[in-house]
Amino acid sequence: MLMPSPQSSIPRIQTGVVKALTPLCDEHFRLTIQVPHLREAAPGQFVHLCAPTDDTPHDCTVDDNHVSHHNLWATRCHAPMLRRAFSIAGVETTEDGVQVDLIFRVVGKATQWMASLQPGHRVSLLAPLGNCFPIPRARKKAWLIAGGVGLPPMLWLAQVLSQAGKHAILFYGAQSSQLLALDLGQDAPCSTDATQAVLASPSLAASNVPVVISTDDGSVGLHGHIGDAIEAHYASASPDTNDLVMYTCGPERMMRFVADFCSDRNIECYVCVERAMACGTGTCQSCVVPIRNDADPQGWQYQLCCAEGPVFDAQTIVWETPANT
Repeated sequence: MLMPSPQSSIPRIQTGVVKALTPLCDEHFRLTIQVPHLREAAPGQFVHLCAPTDDTPHDCTVDDNHVSHHNLWATRCHAPMLRRAFSIAGVETTEDGVQVDLIFRVVGKATQWMASLQPGHRVSLLAPLGNCFPIPRARKKAWLIAGGVGLPPMLWLAQVLSQAGKHAILFYGAQSSQLLALDLGQDAPCSTDATQAVLASPSLAASNVPVVISTDDGSVGLHGHIGDAIEAHYASASPDTNDLVMYTCGPERMMRFVADFCSDRNIECYVCVERAMACGTGTCQSCVVPIRNDADPQGWQYQLCCAEGPVFDAQTIVWETPANT
């Protein structure tokens, strides 16, 4: 398999500088941060982000002891007290360092603070964290299925798959066009026919990755669930399952659908799981995921999303356990 080793990724805390904050739709933004370096990072990995402790935050007046009173000035500036985890949407090496792209939706205090950032503001970044998506050497086709804010790791993965000579298609579902975080070009609008994957996104055009879009309200693309789009496209394309791998990230219900879809057809599949993470390094033991283990009396055991994930083989995840049924 072509897979960058996550063990070679040494996470470091760095102070990053905001280069741009770009609105994508009503509630989603792309945040571009420049850091000195980001060694051995690969699609699927994530960063842990918070306000810097070594600098007075923007628009905030504090006393001379602000470094030792992080809680005080973070509260005044509405910055998160704990780091927040965000999948990496893209990485670009520049003369001045490395630019890291994150995509987020404003849903709470932490993301409200992020939406207030401006070019030149500083953030603290712990990265890269977690493992990455495997890229099977023998499989030439890849379907990437994203829902909502599960889009970011798929964008970077699409670029890497293209560079590896794979033929990739992105399937992306959202509630409506107002919550669609993917840029769509005017010259190649998305088709309402899910059997047609088109080069509709400028962000993916350079990688030659076409997209199939669905929205719950039908405001763009197929009117329906992204699962409907996958089933329709699969029935039309009749792909060789031995030559296909699927990747998915988004709402758990959607990922479970994709996992079951692949299991029924013997398709290799990997999921990027989201969990709340207080530390991101395995210390707090809070971001557990039930994983199959035949040696365990229960048939499964918990693994940590941050340290042993967030990418897992879809067939190893236990979607329902006695604790949550």
